[in-house]
Amino acid sequence: MNETVELTLLDIRKLRPQAEEIMQSLPEEFRKKALRYRREDDQLRSIGSSFLLLRAARGQEIHYNDEGKPFTDGGNYFSISHSGNYVISAESVCPVGVDIEKVSDIGLNDEMIHYALTENEIIWVRKSLLRFYVIWTRKESLIKCEGRGFCCEPNQIDSLPVNDFGEPVQYKGKLYRIDTF
Repeated sequence: MNETVELTLLDIRKLRPQAEEIMQSLPEEFRKKALRYRREDDQLRSIGSSFLLLRAARGQEIHYNDEGKPFTDGGNYFSISHSGNYVISAESVCPVGVDIEKVSDIGLNDEMIHYALTENEIIWVRKSLLRFYVIWTRKESLIKCEGRGFCCEPNQIDSLPVNDFGEPVQYKGKLYRIDTF
């Protein structure tokens, strides 16, 4: 099976001049969703997410599982994430998950760290805030790939990177490849 994943990164600042035109080209449910947001950047992230999803679906009807994970009858799987000025989409013929986070000083406290991380991850993360984001985006991507939302506490998922070669991570009895970049 071809396990290629296509990633597309969109800078929402580039949408701003054409946002109204792009929004009018979207199906009504996507327009309504974007208009529910009050802040312009939130609307742009919604428009960008819809645009990338429709582009990836290539005209096929998009369906959603109970947790909101999109897929098509043609056997294409998608994942969308947004943060800050960016929206990213992942598409593949096998289940896929993607996450992107804007790195900022979020004021990690012990309660948050123990909720989100395993003991091994806590030791690794203590060395830098960036490492927290590496672990968190790996967990989010894994959960999105699974398509069920957080079914367990995040500190029950060990996603500690071992090497830079997409090492397998075990979750719910399955092995998943996670790449971080």
